[in-house]
Amino acid sequence: MIGGVLPPGFKEVLALVEERAGLAAPSCLAAALEGIQRAMARANQDDVTRYLHEVTLDNVLFDDLLTELTIGETYFFRTHEHFDHLRRVVLPELRERRGQGHLLRAWSAACSSGEEPYSIAALLMAEGWEEHMTVRATDVSRTALSRAQQARYTDWSLRGPSADRMRAHLKQEGRFYWLSQDVKRHVQLGYLNLALETWPTAESGLWQMDVIFCRNVLIYFNRATIEGVARRLHASLDDGGYLFTGPSDPPLGDYAPFEPVLAEWGVLYRKPLAGSNAGHFVPLQPLAPLRADGTPFPAPGERPRSGSFTAMPEARVPAPPLARPPLTGLPTTAFGTGASVLPGAEGAVPGLPSPGSGLFGGGAPVPDASIGGAPAPGARTSVGGTPVADAGPSPVSGTRTRFTLSVEALEAVRQALARGDWREAARRAGAQSSDPEGALAAVRALANLDPRAALFACGEALVRHPLVAGLRYLEALLLLGQARLADAEKSARQALYLEPGLAVGHLLMGHVLRRQDEPAAAARAYREAEGLCRKLPPEALVPLAEGERAGALAEVARAEWRRLERTEGGDAS
Repeated sequence: MIGGVLPPGFKEVLALVEERAGLAAPSCLAAALEGIQRAMARANQDDVTRYLHEVTLDNVLFDDLLTELTIGETYFFRTHEHFDHLRRVVLPELRERRGQGHLLRAWSAACSSGEEPYSIAALLMAEGWEEHMTVRATDVSRTALSRAQQARYTDWSLRGPSADRMRAHLKQEGRFYWLSQDVKRHVQLGYLNLALETWPTAESGLWQMDVIFCRNVLIYFNRATIEGVARRLHASLDDGGYLFTGPSDPPLGDYAPFEPVLAEWGVLYRKPLAGSNAGHFVPLQPLAPLRADGTPFPAPGERPRSGSFTAMPEARVPAPPLARPPLTGLPTTAFGTGASVLPGAEGAVPGLPSPGSGLFGGGAPVPDASIGGAPAPGARTSVGGTPVADAGPSPVSGTRTRFTLSVEALEAVRQALARGDWREAARRAGAQSSDPEGALAAVRALANLDPRAALFACGEALVRHPLVAGLRYLEALLLLGQARLADAEKSARQALYLEPGLAVGHLLMGHVLRRQDEPAAAARAYREAEGLCRKLPPEALVPLAEGERAGALAEVARAEWRRLERTEGGDAS
């Protein structure tokens, strides 16, 4: 039921909206009340009971009410990162997989006044799909669909940073812009209530879609409606099709078997390929690790592919023999309470664990009696030597998860590392575990034996768990250890997208930006890290900080941003 304090009758209006359109109770009831009152005024009603009766029977009044209770915020090429990703990644992959003659099917769900589907159509035309495309556009508001059909816009629809890409298709008359027929003819508009079990069907045309944009609409739905919509969106996609949702929309992985894909700007979803095509293409794999000489680490017989996609090897990938790195790996320095540091170009940043220092989660290397013999007290290992994290606190809870390898597993890992077979070492260490915490613990343990192999293992784990912030953070840390600053920044941003409150992620970002001569941005990252730590009790353990306390880590972050501010010109040298 709808909660909160509302005048008599208004609660029933919101209940009707939830029942008919699946909209959840609005967070701001005062704004909802004002919206209902505006809709009542347009209906020439001042009695809410009478209005409720009329709006129940009149679809036009109901559409008008929905318009008041939802935000029809849109403009051409809104969230340009989605359109850039469609152009750079999705379209080349579809053309390669489906062939030049494939009829691309796109759908703008909740299209509002049409800017989104017309942007999709314009982009497809520009990329050479004009004769092999169809764009469907639906909305629950007939008022919005009427505006989309009219296709008359103002400067307000051209306010986005990429909206100029649409001007070639617009003819200005006074203060209005009229969309050209060349674009309009590719878009089929239609009414659809996403909350109802009336789709997908072949008759409606909403099926076997290659691309769906359903952005900034799921935020309005209650949980049951989100689940139903997610399930139907998945069914509407063709195998290998893509779904773009809004940055504020809820994650859909718990509702339908989507394959989440993490990009620099956020998450999109893909319906997995079925049958023999499943191994042909794997989207947006984590960065491939490098050999000791800095060259890529390809699979046997792997052919270079165009675009931004890299197929993961199917078989075991032996690398050239590597000299065993010293177990100390990256240098560490005591600081304050004993926090480890990462090496910097001109200094070191305290508070972050260093691969190879033995600080990656209580695994190897520690004295051989601990990792080469019996498991540590309370730790568990499965038959066959598979490493298992104990039932203690989660790695992301702020306390270190105990992790150990059986004698057999540890020896197998070391033998694989000795011959440079990182894939086998990752498998033996447990990086491919279906449990994200187990995979994270395995990668952290492997990082203490060979940071380069750990980076490969992290990539293996991220294929299975692409939305685990801890793995993205660890990947960034390992990349930083290889001085791959641009790649480290990308992974750190992905970790912070997934978990904005990750204090060590902001601390790491500060270090990466400082080393890239971006002192102002680095200082902001350090301040954010300090602020997050200050919100915790001083003695609280900071998640993923390897035992560091919030008070000490806050002082570390504070010292870093103050040092940047004091240094003339922001040069932290």
